[in-house]
Amino acid sequence: MTTSQVTRPATQSSQEPPAAPAPRPEEYRPPRRWIRRSGGGPRRLGTRMVAALVLIAVLCALTVAGAIGVRRDTVQLRDTVAQRAAAAAQLRFALADLDAQRADTLAPGVSAADPLVLVGNQLNALLTAQQRRAQVSDLLRQLAGDTSQQARVSALLDGLGRYDDLSGRAAYVAEQNPNQIVGQPPRVAVSMNVQAGEVMHDELLPAADRLASAYQQQAADRQSTAHDGAVRWALAIGLIGLLALLFLVWWQWQLARDYRRLLTPGLLVATAATLAIGLAGALAFGGTAGSVSSAGNDGLRPWTRLAEARAVAAQAAASESRWFVHGADYSAADTAAFNGLIEQLQSLLSPDGYATAAERPGYADVLTRFGHFRADDKRLRELQAQGRTAEAAEVLTSVTRGDVAFDFWDFATTLDALAGRQLDDFTAHAADARDSLDQWPALPAGALGVSAVLVLLAVRPRFAEYR
Repeated sequence: MTTSQVTRPATQSSQEPPAAPAPRPEEYRPPRRWIRRSGGGPRRLGTRMVAALVLIAVLCALTVAGAIGVRRDTVQLRDTVAQRAAAAAQLRFALADLDAQRADTLAPGVSAADPLVLVGNQLNALLTAQQRRAQVSDLLRQLAGDTSQQARVSALLDGLGRYDDLSGRAAYVAEQNPNQIVGQPPRVAVSMNVQAGEVMHDELLPAADRLASAYQQQAADRQSTAHDGAVRWALAIGLIGLLALLFLVWWQWQLARDYRRLLTPGLLVATAATLAIGLAGALAFGGTAGSVSSAGNDGLRPWTRLAEARAVAAQAAASESRWFVHGADYSAADTAAFNGLIEQLQSLLSPDGYATAAERPGYADVLTRFGHFRADDKRLRELQAQGRTAEAAEVLTSVTRGDVAFDFWDFATTLDALAGRQLDDFTAHAADARDSLDQWPALPAGALGVSAVLVLLAVRPRFAEYR
């Protein structure tokens, strides 16, 4: 056998491709919801959760504390004006009018021409004086409940006791002479009435004025406190609400990036609640501040002037009555006091800068009736200067149109009604200020509490993915 005939094993052709490698097992891929960006671990998630809860808690605390504080301030403002300041203003008027009526009781008497003819209306003065005295006692009883003003109330009570003693003795002396000529009371009665008037105008009225001024200043301070507090709370709630909103929106975006989710429903609801409470809080506290300003500008400020005018008017009437009763010995001082009070009254009754267009007719009506009182006073003084004392006494004490007693009552009643409308305006605005925070703090506290729970529920599944 030749070499070429030896059988050789078959070999692969060099043109054939190499065999493919054996297939490897398929690589494991986790679900998409488990894929997180680098650094998106539980620590960062927990930190952001705590930051969100802190912001929501701070916003909740601000709304609760602000609502409680501002509502308390508005209630205190309303009570200070409607209860304390109004009572003190009424006290000033009642004291001054009491003095006028006590003087008026000495003016009537019998006619110089006919002792059987009584001139003047003493009964009206006596009844009005009794009403005013009872009113003074009731008002002092109301004001005595304020411990901060007990010293002033005690001083008023002491002075009132001396005034009652002197004016009561003057009335007693006058009653012992039932046939006194009209306009000519006994000199002893006049002397005691002068002393009573000095107690009234040197002690009682200044003390009542200081008491009224203290309550008016207290009302102004509380108005400022309520307004400034509402503004501060509105700014704080708006700022913290904005920060919480921005953080929650940013966190929603971060969660969408880290966990490949478009939205987190619980966090979305918490964000919407935070936006609603922050916006509503800023608007509600801003509305309260506006209502408090309106209460001061449209109610408290004009009411204060009108209450002052009412007291000054009563003092002017008292000066007029004393001028008639006290005679020539004191006429110059009484006339000077009357003229000064009238000038002050004209300034207080001016509507410029204090009355709206709708209120000006009310001021005009008061000024018209004030003009009637001024005309009666002019007529009274002319009659007295002519020696027509009986006619002058009728003008001073009678209760018909064209007489001082009636026209002053008409003027004072109309003025009181106008002041009452201004006080009602104040009360309405103060109520609006409180109502601006109606359902607060319960509503925002509940909404933000739910928001905090939703934040916790929103991140719970994310924490579970790390287990």
